[in-house]
Amino acid sequence: MEATQIAEKGTETIASPKQNEELLKNIIATHPLYQLLIQSHINCFKVGLSEGEEFDATSGEALKKVVNSKSKAAPTPNTSELDHFMEAYCMALSKLKEAIEEPTKETNAFIRATYHELKQLDEVNQP
Repeated sequence: MEATQIAEKGTETIASPKQNEELLKNIIATHPLYQLLIQSHINCFKVGLSEGEEFDATSGEALKKVVNSKSKAAPTPNTSELDHFMEAYCMALSKLKEAIEEPTKETNAFIRATYHELKQLDEVNQP
């Protein structure tokens, strides 16, 4: 084992920055809000791609379900900061999605109204 990977101090083992990073990634990936975070991120990308109604993982109801399921899961020590971060990140992604959606909704409404007017003009001009 390389000295840069693990340094021993008496009986205490100190992990390298790379090992700390991997441990942190594992803690985040197993967090109860991780799937909601991923779905919220994907929903931001989906805005404007289709007009079909889909389950909105960033809705308050979805967040409540995940938070409630989190309370039933085995407690992870020292995760309160991570819990707050994950919740804040999910909420920020939800707000971002709404901010992205607003101009798209306005544009779609304008296009539908214009199409409707053109269709009416076409019907009036037909013999």
